[in-house]
Amino acid sequence: MTKYSLLLLFTVLFYSCETNKTKNDKPVAKVKDKILYLSSIQEAIPNETNKEDSTLIAENYIHQWIKKQLIISRAELNLTESDKDVSKMVEDYRSSLIIHKYQQQLIEQKIDTLVSQFDIDNYYKDYAANFTLNRNIIKALYIKVPIPVPNLKDIQKLYKSEKDEDWDKLEDYCFQNATKFDNFSEQWIYAQELLNMLPSKINNEERFLKTRKHYEISDSTHHYFVKIQKYELKNNLAPLPFVKEDIKKILINKRKIQFIKNMEESIFRDAESKNKFKIY
Repeated sequence: MTKYSLLLLFTVLFYSCETNKTKNDKPVAKVKDKILYLSSIQEAIPNETNKEDSTLIAENYIHQWIKKQLIISRAELNLTESDKDVSKMVEDYRSSLIIHKYQQQLIEQKIDTLVSQFDIDNYYKDYAANFTLNRNIIKALYIKVPIPVPNLKDIQKLYKSEKDEDWDKLEDYCFQNATKFDNFSEQWIYAQELLNMLPSKINNEERFLKTRKHYEISDSTHHYFVKIQKYELKNNLAPLPFVKEDIKKILINKRKIQFIKNMEESIFRDAESKNKFKIY
């Protein structure tokens, strides 16, 4: 099919999406006895797509459909009859999908996704060995200011200060002058995430964290300020706030697994009591 005929066809498609599908259904491509119809392409194009984008989507859809049919045709020529018999696989896949959808529907209706702090604390204590850090983590402040740095001595004093009033001044300064101002003082992040934002590589990350509370460095365009509030080194126990969301997911997943087991057992016992199956 030529570009011109494609454009003509999908001009018709674009302006006739709201009309009766059967009336507009036309063959668009054919591979042996397999035919691709216009209605199938209409379904693949999102509503409110403009004419040009519709044509591009349709053209790609046709090419992919032809490739798929050609590969299937080649496979059928080269596979044995037993290899081509995929009915059991199809049925197994269908059964798995139906079961999964039913389980997910029940889980959404029945599972309580609220996890108490008590449960989180207990799981953290009981399975502490599972929460060993595999990377260094930090709480830190990161500031990037264009050179020349306005009032350099002021910001050097402010970013090191622990006073609340100085923090307000630092925020005001950064909003006016900083290219980037990231406050990770209240959340743990991987140290490498922050160190990667510096212009030079830190070769010994552990030594850097142990020996540097404040750090400044420049490149040709910016000056960088880093304040390390806290750090935890890899192979140590991860702080609870750092793994809290992971623990929530684990506990909710455990509930789901137990719910599915109970549901399966309940269905089995109910069917057994009503003689709905027989074991020979």
